[in-house]
Amino acid sequence: SSISFYRSKTTECAQRLQALSWEIAVRRGNCFSQALGIAVTSYLTSISDGGPGWRGHANTWLRHGYLITFEGLLSAVGKELGMIEDASVAVEMLRMVHVVLVPDDGVSGTVNKNESSCRRIPVPHSPYVRWVHLAHLSKKGSGSKSMYRLEIGLNQ
Repeated sequence: SSISFYRSKTTECAQRLQALSWEIAVRRGNCFSQALGIAVTSYLTSISDGGPGWRGHANTWLRHGYLITFEGLLSAVGKELGMIEDASVAVEMLRMVHVVLVPDDGVSGTVNKNESSCRRIPVPHSPYVRWVHLAHLSKKGSGSKSMYRLEIGLNQ
């Protein structure tokens, strides 16, 4: 019957949509974590060298954000176009993250903040960074409305 045909086609389309949505979420997560790691490493390198170059820029960074550039040797042909698009989305997602440097309070592991637990991830071999914690701030938002706060505990 035509009803069972359309029911099976609808189910098939819904399953393909869910599979595609999952694939996109995984790709975004992978690319975003790489872009965030590059951005934070660049920022921490800029401030940890102690040179005079960054001192005049602190107020500018506070007002306008930290400027970071990404370079790549990709063409817009075939699979490389998808890589460029993934990187573009990941860089755009960095706008959703606020990085906060805080002094390490000596408490490791799980710390209660605003009645919710947050897990600090230790950074054992760094002379400057003791731990990191990525918090999801906007619980009601999704996609581009989500906001995150990356806390970086610095050695005092």
